[in-house]
Amino acid sequence: MDRPRITTRPWQTTATGHVTELLYDDGETDDTLVCALHGGAVEPGTAEAALELATRLPDATCWARLGYDDNGAFAAWHPPSKEVRPADHPLLAQVAGRGFDTVLSLHGRAEEEAVVGGAADAGTKQSVQRRLDDALPVPVRTAADGPYGGVHPENPVNWLAADDGGIQLELAPSTRDEHAATVREALVELVTDGTV
Repeated sequence: MDRPRITTRPWQTTATGHVTELLYDDGETDDTLVCALHGGAVEPGTAEAALELATRLPDATCWARLGYDDNGAFAAWHPPSKEVRPADHPLLAQVAGRGFDTVLSLHGRAEEEAVVGGAADAGTKQSVQRRLDDALPVPVRTAADGPYGGVHPENPVNWLAADDGGIQLELAPSTRDEHAATVREALVELVTDGTV
């Protein structure tokens, strides 16, 4: 197995901003994929957290989409997750057919609450929720539908997973900043002990 490498690729540029793809990958692992679909200034801290998590896990890949814009990155570069497709993102296309055992997708939200979603089974989501709730000073809940559910089959967190069900984490501002290390360590434990 080759050593993982970081590859970046400009995706789109406008007069006021740009989006770049990032891939941390060894070219073959299908164990764990950590994603940040709305990184950069769109949902700050998510891409950094995803890359840091992937580098701390054995046999992990990270794919992130980083958006920046002088007039507001969220408005310019935040498509619905189900609209992020490998046909439009060449670095994502490189890992799209692997069927990862574990897929974690990190997102940000404005409220001081974390939400565990994705199409993973309810028991797995509840285990993640309990572990994070024990570790964090913000409330953590699960979602099975709605805007933070992450259950749509076209959401990359699900179709990138071998069993069509990953874990989508909607992280509060503090959990992407002063409590980011706590989130990372909890997720490392959840992956390495086989919970996710």
